[in-house]
Amino acid sequence: MFDYYLPDTKHWYSLAATGIKFKDKEFSSRQVAEDTMYKFMVKNGLYVQKIWDDKHYKTYICNNGVRFYINRI
Repeated sequence: MFDYYLPDTKHWYSLAATGIKFKDKEFSSRQVAEDTMYKFMVKNGLYVQKIWDDKHYKTYICNNGVRFYINRI
C-alpha cells in the first residue's frame, strides 16, 4: 500500500575542536575521526585527560583545556 524510500542508513561523524585552530571535518566512521584527532594531538603535544561519552557524542578534554568533539550526524 505505502512504499517508503529508506535512505542509506550509514552514519557520518563530525570532528571539531575548541581552544585551538582546527578545521572541522566529516568522516564515514568514528574510528577514522578518532585516528585523525589523535594524529593531530601527537603533532601538537596534546594528550587526553578526560573523555565524556554520551553514546553518539564524545568530548575529549586535553591537558591544556583544548576540547575535541566527535558527533554522529
